[in-house]
Amino acid sequence: MKMNSRSRQCFTAAEKAEVVAAYHRSGLSQRDFAQQHNLAPSNIQRWARQHETVEQSQGSAPLVEVPNLLGTRPNWGAYRLHFPQGLQLEVARGFDLGEVRALAQLLQSL
Repeated sequence: MKMNSRSRQCFTAAEKAEVVAAYHRSGLSQRDFAQQHNLAPSNIQRWARQHETVEQSQGSAPLVEVPNLLGTRPNWGAYRLHFPQGLQLEVARGFDLGEVRALAQLLQSL
């Protein structure tokens, strides 16, 4: 995962979840991971704590708020991903790939 080099960047909830997941998979310290991805270590620490809080409050099934893009666009160009246990994820064409990846990873972990 390559992070933008801007000095101040806003991350969506899905992007934060993706960063936390990448950090956990990396096996690196927060400081080393943050340095490699041009992030503040305090951000990773805060996002990881928030992620744990969400998991605990929702029984280890974190939810990520996303806008309903399908409600405002025609159904052409929409994608439907089917996951085990009957879960489905629908996304419209042009949806941010990073958010789709984070959502798919969350669904697969359910």
